[in-house]
Amino acid sequence: MHRAAFPLVRSRRISWSRVHTMILLSPQDLPVGQPLPWSLLDEQGNLMLDSGSIIPDARDLALVFRHGQVCRPDDIPEAGNEPEVQTASRLSAGPLGLQVGTLLHVKTPGEKSRAAASRLIGFVDQGLFITWPTLGGRDLMLQAGEPLLLRGFSGQAIHSFTSTITAVCRSPFRYLVLSAPAQTEQMPVRRAARVPTRLAAYLTEGGDEDGQPSNAGMDDRMSQGMARLGVLSDLSTGGALVQTSSLAPAVGQKVRLRFRLKTASLDAEVIIDGTVRSAASPDDDEFPAFGVAFDALGERELTLLQCFIYEQLLATTCMPV
Repeated sequence: MHRAAFPLVRSRRISWSRVHTMILLSPQDLPVGQPLPWSLLDEQGNLMLDSGSIIPDARDLALVFRHGQVCRPDDIPEAGNEPEVQTASRLSAGPLGLQVGTLLHVKTPGEKSRAAASRLIGFVDQGLFITWPTLGGRDLMLQAGEPLLLRGFSGQAIHSFTSTITAVCRSPFRYLVLSAPAQTEQMPVRRAARVPTRLAAYLTEGGDEDGQPSNAGMDDRMSQGMARLGVLSDLSTGGALVQTSSLAPAVGQKVRLRFRLKTASLDAEVIIDGTVRSAASPDDDEFPAFGVAFDALGERELTLLQCFIYEQLLATTCMPV
């Protein structure tokens, strides 16, 4: 057993990207030109626009509702009630190449709701130790002998497998011991993986003189009404497909995007510079779309995008049945 895994476990608050329940919204429920009182979620519970953000005008509001339902969280966990772990460093890979600290999506067979979030914290003889799975800040009701369906990303592929709970442990913290993975399947992930999204982003044209992303510069442009609202409908570490409520920038124009990434294991705002590379086919004449190629990403932005993309892939990969 890799005993070194356990001292690395530290409690931390989990973000609520996939909440327990949601309330459906209509355009009439949202203020225009004023800070939002709640975060906006799509019908799957993914963050679209964070609370406190401003929808500038009625056309931007229509764009937010353009591609599906918009919801707000109804059941936000109280701070401090959502145990999770983070590891100080990565250890050697365990079964299926999964490393200690890997995010796992967990379900019970036949469960139709979203997967719960857990982490791999150790392994022995091909068995697994995982943090207690939580969904929307609540622990799943589990007991020894129950089968589980799990997904995890090894760095090269998303692995789906089944395991049985062999022990329920509550000291020094709550965790589960699982049997060796069975009924394993894997889906290779290409280096430039893309995921569909409905992320709202603020867009400004041009960049700072030094060419580096700047929070202050973006804040100034937003306060001056120079930032437009867009929706990212496709995202990779190399670029995004952006749809706006106003005219698309010209091909070759430098742009800056500001948006928030919130998942089971991260909650961070990113500012990324890029260049308009193409105009998308006019599937929607009212709201033009265009492709943006990201400039060279810093280590922080690259890591955040990779984490977000892999977690979205985990959420959409079929589990064994």
